[in-house]
This record gives sequence, structure tokens and C-alpha cells, in this order.
Amino acid sequence: MKAKWLVALALVSLSAVAGFDEAVAQQKWKAVATSRPTPQFALWTWLGEELDKRTNGQVKLDVLSLPEIGLTGFELVRVTRAGLVDVSDIILSYVAGDVPIIEGVDLPGLFPDLDTSVKAHVDFMAAIKKSEDKLGGIVLGGYLWPGQYIFSRKPVRSPADLKGLKVRVYGTAQAEFARALGMEPVSIAFAETYTALERGTVDAAFTGTYPGFALKFYEVTKYLVDVSHGPVAGTFVLSKRTWDRLSPDLRAALIKLGEEFSQRGWEVGRRTTQEGIDKNKEKGMEFIPITPAMASLTKDVVSKVVLPSWLKRSGPDAKAIFNQYLAPHSGIRLP
Repeated sequence: MKAKWLVALALVSLSAVAGFDEAVAQQKWKAVATSRPTPQFALWTWLGEELDKRTNGQVKLDVLSLPEIGLTGFELVRVTRAGLVDVSDIILSYVAGDVPIIEGVDLPGLFPDLDTSVKAHVDFMAAIKKSEDKLGGIVLGGYLWPGQYIFSRKPVRSPADLKGLKVRVYGTAQAEFARALGMEPVSIAFAETYTALERGTVDAAFTGTYPGFALKFYEVTKYLVDVSHGPVAGTFVLSKRTWDRLSPDLRAALIKLGEEFSQRGWEVGRRTTQEGIDKNKEKGMEFIPITPAMASLTKDVVSKVVLPSWLKRSGPDAKAIFNQYLAPHSGIRLP
């Protein structure tokens, strides 16, 4: 009940900050993106600049970050569906509780390498669009966060070192992945993770290599650990209420803009994965690469725990969607 009240208060606050009335929204759109210090945030500022330019000033985009309006990102499906924002940065793993099937492409450990994961995410955009009614808007583009690694206060050199490690997670699949590896998952918003690590509320955290650097996790952790998790996706979603009042010309312009957004978005995820590793090492963190034993454990956990659970909670269409969009990249085909 307390959580519901907090969400309600955040939505009221968002409406107040944004000034959401029909007349204003037609001229000035409000966007919510995840975290201002990260390179991914630049995608949204670029989007605002291009919207202004390509509509001859007809549409201006005001971009706020989640912490600035007191949201965590887990509520964005409801916020978008309610029309409280025009543009949402919806991270698939964050909203998997509302729309489980879209988390398929972000299942931890599903793909063998970064290049394969990027190709899978590009293909899976068609599957995400099939869930637009549940997301509350039109999916116009996608992007990647860097590969997700463990920022740890303790060394993790073997699977045995994972046992009992309290780790920050987000999303259902990641929590199951962590638990199956022997860790104790704790759901914490990204903006609150630094403090949780600093205070010892958690021993470690899953996050992207560069976002962890941007929020200075190197100050409160010593080890950056690869467990072959892979990157995760965010999406550029325009609220259905906003889309419905657009002219055909403006819709066409937005579709084209979304394609360009995606091209930039896939590349920023690829680039910032290694940049994040390098920058954290420069700050004194020890990078622990994937070991054969850890890779074997991850593969076992994905096939026996993570994938079956996703299929169960995603409904009858999940198997066909997996085989069409993900099997060609994962090397796993469901019978």
C-alpha cells in the first residue's frame, strides 16, 4: 500500500512539474529519460534538437531524468499509458513486471558476445512493437545500455565467491539469474545504488560498465566482474495519446527520426561497454574477466532457470516469439 501511495504522489508531482495540459503538450512535449550523467542521456537531448529542427519549431522537447521527478523507471508503463508524458525512456527489464514478454531479449547470459546481442536486439524491436498496447505508446526506437557487470566490494574469482553475495538487481529475470548463481538479489533503483553500496546494504550491484563509472561506483566498490550477462535495452516510446493527435506528416517524420535514434542507440551501447571497463580500471578497480567455470555456470543457469521462468510468465506466445527472433542468435531453439 505504501508503494502505491508513493507512485501516486510521484505522478502528481510529475504533472505539476511538467504542466501537463492539452494545449501545452501540443507544442511542448515532456520526456523522461533514465540518468543524466550517462552517455545514453545524450540520445534524448539529440532527439529534442532534431524534433525542433525537423518540425520547424512546431515540437519542442523538455527532457527530465528519473531522479529529478522522483521516479525509478519501474512505473513508466503506467505513466506513459496515462499520458502524463509524451516521450518515455522505457527500459525493458524495468517494466518486465507489467509486460513480461519484452524482457526476452534481455535475459541474462542468453547471447555469446556483444555483437550477437546487438543483432538480436535490432531484430527483437519487431516483437516489442507487438506489445505497444501494453506499453501505452508507440515504439519508435531502441538503444542499448553497456554490458551489465557486477560492481563488487568483495573479490569474485570463482562461482563459489558468489554464494551469499547481496547484489542490487532490477527486473525479474536478473533477480532469478542472481539467485540461481547463489547470490541474494535486492531490488534497488539505479539512483539509490551508490548509497546502498556505500552503506553496505548490498555487497555488489549489477549495472552497465559506463553507468557505474558515471555514478562513481569505483568509490564504493573494488572489483568489476564479468559473468557473461550482456547488455540491456531501452526504448523510445511516444505516448498513444500524443501519437493519436499527430498529422500524417509528423508521424512520418517521427518514424524516420526513430530509425536514426536506433542507429545511434545500438552504437552507444557497443561503444560504452569497453569505455566503461577502461575508465573504471583507470580509477583503480580490478577487472575480473569471465572464467571457463563462470561461463559454464551462467550457461547452465540460463537454460535451466532463467529461460523456462520467462516462458512461463510470458504466456502462450512466448515460445513462438523466442524461436522467431531470439533462437537464431542464442543458439537455443525451443521444441
